[in-house]
Amino acid sequence: MPCQIDSIDQSARPPTSSDHTGEPSTALEESSTSSQACRQPIFCHWPQYGSHLEARGWAYDAVGRSLSFIGNAAFVGTAVVQLARIDAGCEPEDVKCSGRTQYAGIRPSSLLALYNVIVGLASSALLPLLGAIVDHTSVRRLIGRISAIIYCATLFPMIFLSESTWLAVAILLIISAFVGWIHSGMSFAYLPEMSDDKEVLERLNTSFAVVQYGTDVVYIIVVVAIAAAMGWVDDSLATSRVAQSINFVATTTVWVYAWWGGLMGRRAAMSPFPEGDSLLTVGFKRLYKTCVRIYKNHRALASFYPAIAFSESATQALLVIGQTYSIELLQFSSAETGIFLLILLIFSSIGCYLSPLSLHLLSPIQSNQLCLFFLGLFTAGAAGFVKDAGQKVLFYVFAIFWGACGGWKYTIERYLTCTIIPKGQDAELMGLYLFSGQVLTWLPPLVFAAMNEAGVSIRISMLSLLLFWFIAIVCLQCMGSYDKVIREANDGTDEARTESPNCERDDVVREEELGNEESKIDAADRVCEICQR
Repeated sequence: MPCQIDSIDQSARPPTSSDHTGEPSTALEESSTSSQACRQPIFCHWPQYGSHLEARGWAYDAVGRSLSFIGNAAFVGTAVVQLARIDAGCEPEDVKCSGRTQYAGIRPSSLLALYNVIVGLASSALLPLLGAIVDHTSVRRLIGRISAIIYCATLFPMIFLSESTWLAVAILLIISAFVGWIHSGMSFAYLPEMSDDKEVLERLNTSFAVVQYGTDVVYIIVVVAIAAAMGWVDDSLATSRVAQSINFVATTTVWVYAWWGGLMGRRAAMSPFPEGDSLLTVGFKRLYKTCVRIYKNHRALASFYPAIAFSESATQALLVIGQTYSIELLQFSSAETGIFLLILLIFSSIGCYLSPLSLHLLSPIQSNQLCLFFLGLFTAGAAGFVKDAGQKVLFYVFAIFWGACGGWKYTIERYLTCTIIPKGQDAELMGLYLFSGQVLTWLPPLVFAAMNEAGVSIRISMLSLLLFWFIAIVCLQCMGSYDKVIREANDGTDEARTESPNCERDDVVREEELGNEESKIDAADRVCEICQR
């Protein structure tokens, strides 16, 4: 039988002004198997949240976010680019079309990249503001509800995508991505407050990952199956309409239940505004002070965070640029783009097991560098060998490699972050880690779009990603040896210890990380745990 998540005592949570009433303090149902750690197969974590209302609400919200990302990016995005090509006068088989859209005046192949530039700039600039809203106001649930309404309102018109509406739908994609990013910020603010028990919180995180991953896989398979059954595999417009109809109905349903069904509770302000600060300034001031303190006291982290910024921006851009590459050179349809994303998803989950294998031979820093090297190598290989529509299968093969490296990268970076952050500063520096992964997401798409608009071959433009991975590798090299970084983290430890729910550490583990063979095996085992979660 599937495992249930252990029960949680909600009375251990920080006081809130939640409007849940009449619920027992036991958040999750007891299970006869709860004494056994359910950690091996991923399906063993299929969620059964019992009376934990917010966990159930978060899971339903995650379903909507997963559907919307795949629906908008894979299916609608591909159809919009193809309609933009028609608007620019490009022939279906023309892989070197230099035409420009009549209204926007840009090449169709720049459309998805510019879309990500706009969203990336807006999200990076407003991330500290969202943090201030979560910390210092009581409107978290209200913003979650308002953003859900606006987001679902943008999904409905996309169902009617056509040659005459593609530009309006492209604008709606930008609006929905930005609003969806705000909505995700409000949702993720609930996550660390669901339990004070790290073990339970980790199991909740695992179950939410199962929900999101399962939603993505099922949604893609259903849409592609419908397209195949109806003979629409090569008809991106029909496929996108079916996909967006499912997306709109399902997302609206689950979000209404999550946010208006009594699941997501109201929150009071966690702390008052510091004297002299306002909502618009407090987040940016806090970010600046954190960065200055890291530069002065933790030089290894001062190199690590830029490495995250450059590597994550290029890795995220790879999805967008790879999708553009497949549409322009290989004439991918929406259904084929869905298959491309499905391959990435499946092999990213498999690829995370490369991290523990690499730690038997390499330090975590070297493992991260090797992973980025392979990402660049496979990207260069795709640009060099995949040239026309007759090589779609070869492009899928490169998608396997990209997915595997993506899973490896995510796992090793999370492990490295958890082990090098000084104790007592976990929450603050994990927040900076998340910000670093977002702050430059606009730059690689901007470089790609600029090169593309200048008439540079899309194959060469794709190689611009290698520069960002190379900079990240250099930054990782500037950190020094892993042993030295660990010692620096121990020397810079604050007396007050605040453990992050995402990072398991203790003094014994700190000592074991210093380089002998047993520590490498132990480190590999811990990365396996991160991968399974």
